[in-house]
Amino acid sequence: MRVGILSGSDFSVTGGAERLIVDLASALGADVVVPTFREEIVSHFDPERRIPFISLDHPLPAEPLRQVVGMHLFRKASLEYDFFICIDDMAVRYLVHQVPHLYYMLTPRRALYDMYYHFLAGQSLPGKAVFIPGLAFARYLDRRFVRKHVRNIACISHTVRNRIQKVYLEDARVLYPPIHTERFSWEPSQGYWLSLGRVDKWKRIDLQIEAFRRMPEKTLVVVGRIYPGFDHVVAAAPGNVIWKDIQGEEEMRALYSRCEGFITTAIDEDFGITPLEAMASGKPVVAVREGGYQETVLDGPCGRLVAPDPQEICTAVREVGKRSDEFRDACQERAASFDFILFANRAQEIIKNCLE
Repeated sequence: MRVGILSGSDFSVTGGAERLIVDLASALGADVVVPTFREEIVSHFDPERRIPFISLDHPLPAEPLRQVVGMHLFRKASLEYDFFICIDDMAVRYLVHQVPHLYYMLTPRRALYDMYYHFLAGQSLPGKAVFIPGLAFARYLDRRFVRKHVRNIACISHTVRNRIQKVYLEDARVLYPPIHTERFSWEPSQGYWLSLGRVDKWKRIDLQIEAFRRMPEKTLVVVGRIYPGFDHVVAAAPGNVIWKDIQGEEEMRALYSRCEGFITTAIDEDFGITPLEAMASGKPVVAVREGGYQETVLDGPCGRLVAPDPQEICTAVREVGKRSDEFRDACQERAASFDFILFANRAQEIIKNCLE
């Protein structure tokens, strides 16, 4: 059976969604169909280039036209596969063709639904005047399309499953993203805490910076792309916060293996793969008690889940840091329950059920 995985990603960044698509293709022996892709990004995830990438040779423009053009591109595409897996709301437009399918949803588009008011808060008054009716119309079209064309839905966490039930009144199977536990290892702590992820308003790096401002005896290493408009976050950070670029997967895994602990504070994260990578390295995690973190981080055995408050973060970091090594076995055991082999078996089972 030939399986095609369709995504609106242009594979221009080494993000979690791109990693998941490659893992899913590897698990199912599938092709990946995208508008376009950068070879160096694909090779980053698939160094031996075993996974076929099919480009539609149509680079997408920047927002606000990106979404509209991407939807039209997939709606008009002509593809020959026995089963289709659509990853996002651009690719899912291919389902107008009424083909055997699974919509593997990372999350309903957040600016339309659960992050609607957060999104509007960042707009000017003229922007709000445009976006309020525009987003309302987009919500209507999105719900109508899913109701009419989508028969099988899976998603990356129970957090997202709850959003799907609320938005579309549909149930979804949960297929957690995987980690390759054999690639991670534990080494003695070198005394720093690690934060990995882009610097923008959704990741709330400012909470971490404020917490470590109150802990001058601790060091925080932050790795991630700094989005436009957030340079002031870097400029205002205290001296015990270190900003670092990494050159590849090996350097990233080395940072995991030698840290004292891992910290993450994203708003209602869909799933969050980085805490699992830290736990696969035997390192404890301090995360906010929101979203997918509540499904992966066991509060107590694997670290601490806290409120999004700098003082609570300080307390947790100090408490966990005193006995970082004691979390090693529990963290690695927890990470093993999200291993790639389990993911591959579950993905195959879901597709079999869809076909039946």
